[in-house]
Amino acid sequence: MSRIEYNPSLNDRVNGQLGDLGVEIQIPLSSIKELIVPPAPYKVFTALVTQSGGNEPQSIDTGSLTIGVTYYIAIDSPGMDFTNVGAPNNELGTYFVATGTTPASWGSAEDTGNATISYNIGAPTVTVLENTIGNIWFTYDVFGTYYANSNALFLSNKTFCQNIVLNSAPDFLFFYPSINIIQLVTTAGDDGLSNIPFEIRVYN
Repeated sequence: MSRIEYNPSLNDRVNGQLGDLGVEIQIPLSSIKELIVPPAPYKVFTALVTQSGGNEPQSIDTGSLTIGVTYYIAIDSPGMDFTNVGAPNNELGTYFVATGTTPASWGSAEDTGNATISYNIGAPTVTVLENTIGNIWFTYDVFGTYYANSNALFLSNKTFCQNIVLNSAPDFLFFYPSINIIQLVTTAGDDGLSNIPFEIRVYN
């Protein structure tokens, strides 16, 4: 009996016989999955968006975070670690949407009044349903206008936004000032959004 091996990796294999030839084939399960379910032609960020209040910056250096709120690392507190609650890193100037409530560490400046991280009460909060794009966060601009932000992830001529609610008018108008920013302009102004579906697609 002859044997053909197709790039077997570790123990991730599917074995089988082909007809009367008696040829044994070994194919990685991951390759079969790609044949059955081809990769999506885009990356996606899908969330439910809520907004209330006006422009009102706040700062904290202790306590709990609120899931879905955008935070900004404003001061270096040696030993701080927010990566377990959504931060992609612990560098000054990093924005992130909180995915948990209890940071691994506030660092040595905890509860000293140094305002380690800041946030804006008026910035949209989000319930993230899916995110394959990367670090996306939200900020307040002016009355009824907000930003979805990234570090150059909104590729030119490949980024698409949608907000679809059955049997109702759209709640957002979208503008694309740059590969870093998508501007969300609401028809209702501040306090007008409550769990509104919002999706960004970035095509390959």
